[in-house]
Amino acid sequence: MAKPGRFPGEAAITRAEYDRWLADIGEIANVIRVYTIHPPAFYRALAAYNREATEPLLLLQGTWVPTSDLLEAGDATAVSESVDRELERTVDAVHGQTTLPERPGHAAGTYDADVSDAVLGFLFGIEWPPEVVAETNDSGERGEYSGRYLQTQDGRPFERWLAGRLDRVVTHQLEQYGIQRPVSFVNWVTTDPMDHPYEPFGSEDRVSVDPDRIGPTDAFAAGTFASYHVYPYYPDLLNETPEYVEYVDHRGEPNNYAGYLDDLTSQTDLPVLIAEFGVPSSRGIAHRNVHGRDQGRLTETQQGEIAVAMFEDIAHADTAGGVLFSWQNEWFKRTWNLAERSVPGRRPFWSNVETPEQRFGLLGFDPVDGVSLDGSASDWTDAMTVEPAESTTAQPDRTLSRLQVTHDLEGLNIRLQFQALPEPIDWTRVNALVAVGVTGRETTLPFDTGAETTADFVARLAGPNASRLLVDSRYDAFAREFGRIADLSVDAYRDGSAGFVPVRETVNRGYTVPANGKRVPFDAVETGRLRYGNGNPNAEDYDSLTDVHVDTDGNAIEMRLPWILLNVADPSSKQRIATEWDDGLQKTAFDGLEISAMTFVPDGNGQAASIDGPTNLCHQIPDRQGARVETAEYTWEPWDQPAYEERLKESYEILREYLS
Repeated sequence: MAKPGRFPGEAAITRAEYDRWLADIGEIANVIRVYTIHPPAFYRALAAYNREATEPLLLLQGTWVPTSDLLEAGDATAVSESVDRELERTVDAVHGQTTLPERPGHAAGTYDADVSDAVLGFLFGIEWPPEVVAETNDSGERGEYSGRYLQTQDGRPFERWLAGRLDRVVTHQLEQYGIQRPVSFVNWVTTDPMDHPYEPFGSEDRVSVDPDRIGPTDAFAAGTFASYHVYPYYPDLLNETPEYVEYVDHRGEPNNYAGYLDDLTSQTDLPVLIAEFGVPSSRGIAHRNVHGRDQGRLTETQQGEIAVAMFEDIAHADTAGGVLFSWQNEWFKRTWNLAERSVPGRRPFWSNVETPEQRFGLLGFDPVDGVSLDGSASDWTDAMTVEPAESTTAQPDRTLSRLQVTHDLEGLNIRLQFQALPEPIDWTRVNALVAVGVTGRETTLPFDTGAETTADFVARLAGPNASRLLVDSRYDAFAREFGRIADLSVDAYRDGSAGFVPVRETVNRGYTVPANGKRVPFDAVETGRLRYGNGNPNAEDYDSLTDVHVDTDGNAIEMRLPWILLNVADPSSKQRIATEWDDGLQKTAFDGLEISAMTFVPDGNGQAASIDGPTNLCHQIPDRQGARVETAEYTWEPWDQPAYEERLKESYEILREYLS
């Protein structure tokens, strides 16, 4: 139920948005899944769509159980009463026969649209926390659940609890409305019924929840089905189990995802729905997949191609189908390896392109009047413009004529105008640096430039595959959070003697595989590497991961630096990571940024070649006093509601073409 500027519990999606989204969904799908009761506008929109559609959109209706409630209770049976009330509300909502009062975190209003004829089934619950399953099993009584419509066979206490909840759904729908619909509960790899000796983390294979232990009585003709969330990169057992990694799919290729699906479907006689699958088109990455289907660091095109391939795997595994996650990007979400670097209560107000959990959608939300990174000079009309304070005798391709700075919901945008740029640029003749100061600290610039300035970050532009963002080691968030387990010389980072270092993010913390003793070391990626391309979604050569665009026709280089890479924890309220090392990842307010740009001639080792003068710089903006490069201050007004526009991503177009 989320959109930019809103948390899902606000239930803020409008009827017009639902109408528009369902029309686009209907072009590529026959089923839509919702996880909880949506506002009345959703059901009205779905009913209206199905009245006119040649083929209706069927509904998998979910009932959410807050994870915090389960973890606090420990034993799931303690929340049975509140869960049962919500299950009955769910049934009433799809039948258009209830009015729900205002409740924090829930939709409310008069439900008057009956979409029950489109309900494919009821899908109860969440990815069950293993500790809750274990505590429920440990505290439960012996015996089976024997309901009127659902029963268990050799069911463990948690499974009996699930059977009771599903029985409540069926009972309420039959008693109140005289119809039946299939029912299921959410499951995932962590609680699947198989043993996984190659899983390195005990919590990921601690308990099982087996849908085959729950079945219908003779009075329930609609029956049950199994539902699993299955992604290709998590848990780690998917990358470590030889049976999966070496599995050869229908294409004749090794495919751990297909291998797991084959194993999963062989364990049950029930129809198996893959209720979540997909990959995100984020700049950052949180997990690797042994065959390249990673959680992030994928273009929108790759996202679509992998989604198609996974859907084919799901179909070839003789499942009941798959539900792609998700329709829209969700800005409120966090990912484990970056969560501590942002402000929790402010995440919906800006676009964190590094965080995979925010980029699973087929519908994206772009900043209004954002920079396209395609050479369009008009994008920079309202940018802060700084010109050099002094002339230079440097060659035209080493002479900066203008520095422009602006920002949007995704990051800080910088445009360097040169006196002239050849096509192609000869990067052996010139490199450029952009320095960004966040904390106000003075530092010596890297690459033997001999210059000093106010800077915590330096972006080096040295051509494709050689450009990167570096951070003053004193301000390296990665080192503060993961430095010791990454085996860094933490003392050298703390006092700054490590100098400027790569900007990195963690992919895994390291582990040992129990079944064979294999040691997988700590792993991180250099996410500060800058990718060259065209960032305009309307361009034929569009690359959604573009950081830098070279426009030799306009003698300019454009660049976007994501907020999180600059340690800006929330640009909307202007909060950043604290200055001092001992403050860790605490947040503090700040006013603005200090920015400067300069050029130099690289020598054979990538350092600045020596020239006559106090520095080895060819030119700089805005000015230089001796060895010190002056800076320009850039600031902006805070905001509480982001200005965005919807865009169907390249992945949507790939799916539409495939499914047509």
